[in-house]
Amino acid sequence: MIDYDHCWNGEWNDTTRYGPACRHRRRIVAHLVRQLPHAKVLDLGCGDGSLLYELSQTTDGKFSGADVAPQGLALAKRNNPKMDFALLDLSKDFTIEPQDVCILSEVLEHIQDDEIVLKTIAPLTRYVVISVPGGPESKADHRYGHFRNYAQDQLRRKMEDCNFEVVRFFRWGWPFYDWITRLSGMIGSNSIAPGYYGRLMKMVAGTFYWLYYMNIAHWGTQVFAVGKSKSYAKQIY
Repeated sequence: MIDYDHCWNGEWNDTTRYGPACRHRRRIVAHLVRQLPHAKVLDLGCGDGSLLYELSQTTDGKFSGADVAPQGLALAKRNNPKMDFALLDLSKDFTIEPQDVCILSEVLEHIQDDEIVLKTIAPLTRYVVISVPGGPESKADHRYGHFRNYAQDQLRRKMEDCNFEVVRFFRWGWPFYDWITRLSGMIGSNSIAPGYYGRLMKMVAGTFYWLYYMNIAHWGTQVFAVGKSKSYAKQIY
């Protein structure tokens, strides 16, 4: 089992902040959240809280986060001192307060029984916003604790089976993100690379960030979805 606390002890801190794929995921997920009722937003698997920080800079609402890694939560609290955070393991029985939006960004692939997570939150959130990897599985995926990637319409079918109406579903990343990810796997690299980003690495990451804006809309190996709950209990809100 992957040690997620170790990941937030230096390995992924700069990757989430400067990595071009991470930055674009935050941008896209934040845009999707802003299109929905968002008075209360919970980021499940919030990591260092970088997505919540980005949302809070442009969006009004009450934001909170939960994660399985205490080290990640410590960073999230430092980055967002006015927000509430909770230690939460989605692979076990859990409960949450009612929300307008729950975010599951790069989380479901880490959960062995992902459908239980979706079924648990369906009565307690109006909407869910999800991002997951959708390309071919690689050794790196298993190394980072992925149980699966979501090929074709696998995510859509699981959402529908778990009491969500899928209102948005699209892919992102082709051609530049997909090509660079594939090349990285061939040469043994891990995306832009984990660890500390010096000046040169920040310049390279920044160049890729702008290059990724040229990806063709709705094509690629990164999957995004918005679901509207069919079992949300309005009386508890």
